[in-house]
Order: sequence, then C-alpha cells, then structure tokens
Amino acid sequence: MPVFMTIAAKGSGKRILQNGGWLLAAKSVGALLSLVYLALIARSLGPELFGGFALMFSFAQIVAGIAAFQTWQLLIRYGTQPLIDKQHGLLAKLLMLCLGLDIASVLLGTALAAIGILLLAGPFGWSAGAQQILFALTVILLLSSRSTPTGLLRLFDNFKLAALIDALVPILRFFGVLLVYFTGPNVTGYLIIWVLSEAVPTIVIWGFVLAQRRFPLADVNPMHWRLYAASFQGFFRYALWSSLGSTLRLLNQQVIVVIVGLFATVEAAGFFRLGHQLGQVLARIADGIALAFFVEFARVDAVHGDTKAQPLIGKTLALTLLSAAAILLILLAAGRPILAWVFGDDYLPAFPFIMLLGAAAAVQIGAIAFEPVLMSRGYAGRVILAHLAGAVTMVILLAALLPKSTGLSAGLGAGAAALGGALVSAAAMAVAYRHSNRNIK
Repeated sequence: MPVFMTIAAKGSGKRILQNGGWLLAAKSVGALLSLVYLALIARSLGPELFGGFALMFSFAQIVAGIAAFQTWQLLIRYGTQPLIDKQHGLLAKLLMLCLGLDIASVLLGTALAAIGILLLAGPFGWSAGAQQILFALTVILLLSSRSTPTGLLRLFDNFKLAALIDALVPILRFFGVLLVYFTGPNVTGYLIIWVLSEAVPTIVIWGFVLAQRRFPLADVNPMHWRLYAASFQGFFRYALWSSLGSTLRLLNQQVIVVIVGLFATVEAAGFFRLGHQLGQVLARIADGIALAFFVEFARVDAVHGDTKAQPLIGKTLALTLLSAAAILLILLAAGRPILAWVFGDDYLPAFPFIMLLGAAAAVQIGAIAFEPVLMSRGYAGRVILAHLAGAVTMVILLAALLPKSTGLSAGLGAGAAALGGALVSAAAMAVAYRHSNRNIK
C-alpha cells in the first residue's frame, strides 16, 4: 500500500528541525505577506471600516473555531501506533471517525452562525445583505477545514507537502487583496478573498490526499462508528477535550475582538485585531517547531516510551523561551516605527495594543511545549483546566476593567485582560506538566 513517504530512521532532534523547518518556512512566508496585505486593507479602508472588517471576520473565525474538532491531533494520537504496526484497516476506521466529526462540525457551525448573526446584527448595525454575505462566508469557512487531511500528511511525516499547501493561504490572500485594492476596496471584497484563500487550499490538499493514499474506506461502515470508536480508548473524550481547548484559546484570539467592539468602538476593535495580528506574525514562526515536536513526541513515545521522549521536552522549551524573548525585544524596539511605516500614522494608537497582545503571544509561546506533552500523555483534561483558568481570569479582568472604560481605554483594558489570562494559563500548564512528570517517575 503506498504511503506519502517512508519515515526515515533519523534522530528525533534532526527530524524535529527538518519538519519544523518546513513549517517554519511556510509560517514565515505567511507572516511577511500578512504584514503587506493587512497594510493594504488598513490603509484602503481606514480605521472605522477596518474595524468593521475585523469584527465580521472574527465572527466567522469564532464560529468555525467553536464548531471545529481537532481531528489532526486525533490522527496523530491514535494513528501513530497503527501506522507503525501497518494496521491499515484500523487507520481507515480512525479516518472514518474523523470525517464524521468534520460533518458534525459543519452542521453545528451552521446553526451557531445563524443564531450569532441574528443576535449581533443589531448591536453592530449589520444590514440584511451583510448578514446574508456573512452567513454564506461562515459556512464556506466551516467547509474549508483542513484539519483531517493535514493530520494525515503529518502522520505520514510529509510535513513538506503540508507546509507548501499551508503557504498557499497567505499567497492567495496577498494576490486577492491586491486585486480588490486596485479594483475598488470594500469590506465585502476583502471578506470574500479571506474565505476563498481558505477554501482553495482545502480542495488542493484533499486532492493530494485522495490521489496518494488509499485507505480501505470501502471496508468500513459509518453505521458502526460506536464499535470503531471502542478500538481507540477515550476517543470521544479526547476529541471533546481538544475541541474545548481550541475553543478556549479563541477567547484570547477572536472572541475578545467582538467584546471590544461591543463595549468600546469599532475603531478600537480594529486596533485590537491589528495588535493581535502583529503579535501573532512573530508567534506563528515558533508554531512550526511546536507542531513538529507534537508529532515527534507521539512517535518516540509510541516506539520507545516516555524515557526516550523526555529529553525532547527540555530542548523544545529552551527553543520556545528564546523565541518568546525575541518577540518581546523586537516589538519593544521596532513596534512603533513598523506600525507607522506599514499601516500609517492613523494606526499609531494601536501600538499599546501591539505591546500587550505581543506580550500575551510571547507568554503562550514560552509555554507551548507543555500542551503537546500533556496531550500525548493522556492529560487532555488538565490542558483544558489550564486554558479554562486563563479564560476565567480574562473574563474576571474584563468584567473589572471594561465597564469603567470607554473608547480606546476599554480596548487597552481588554488587552491587559488577555495578557493576564495568558500568564495564568501558562502557569497552570507548567504546574500540570510537573505533576505529570511526578506520576511517570
């Protein structure tokens, strides 16, 4: 049976750097291009319309994120051992379960989109036409999930192809934004480009997966999903926990943009989104190593046990801490001039947002190695509790700061709340990691 590529017998550190290198290259391309196309959008729309664009796209991402299941993690967690043992029938059952979760995600997300648009249309002044466009774009975004095919590529160690397809997103977005920019800048046009840039790579990646890998799906019956799930201990519990974890992370990344729009101004929401985006430009670069680490840790743990996998953790922690320190230094030294040069003087009020949200991103990166270790060891519940602790902290800070502020100061209060939540979440993750080490010893 063909596979995407033969898993070479190389050292884990070398494999992490090689796989992480491909992810790093893709995310670096995305980070650099995002600065360009965000600048074009911001300059062409102005602070108020850019804020409206940020609110609408954040809404679509919130719905897609809440409804989505992290099937790529399920494929790595439960597919690594069957792959090593060449149990292709078991892999087919796992894939069928993941596809079922993808379908459930689309149905759930469509219902959430309809309810959310009805509730928020009044406060944000969305017209009937805008509501219809936003609903259609959200559904397309739901259908554009690449979690399952990306998980298959990573499972078979084909990080190169997965990274190249991921790089399509910012490339398509860049050329699409250029097209709208020169033909008539408008919020709807940019939203369409944003969603199409997710849909096209999804079609491409599924094309590669279906062409290069033949799982015996014809031998599995979707009606027997409960029986198949029994082959993977804790499958649905893990699926739920990982999904909740990603949903809680959304609170820091997207939901808070909508909250700022409700309590402050549309311009403040735009500044907040811009601050978050610039912080994430640098944060994305560190994600590559973390994703490669998750896959390699699962593989080494399956083959050699935790004793051999343990040394990988210290190396990854050192790398992510250095990345976090570099992010803070770059933002502090060059954040303001970059903001004025790239986006224009109208967006200089966003600099405090960039520092607060960049610091929050740095904290998340510094602790990023803890989560894949805990997930691989079966402590998904503790990961959720750590994210929940951060989310609760942020909500408490939001409740304390937002009612006492208006305008930009309300947005800055939300930024401080995001930083506080990130600090608590990282600390809780570190405690959970130390506790898991004691259990192993």
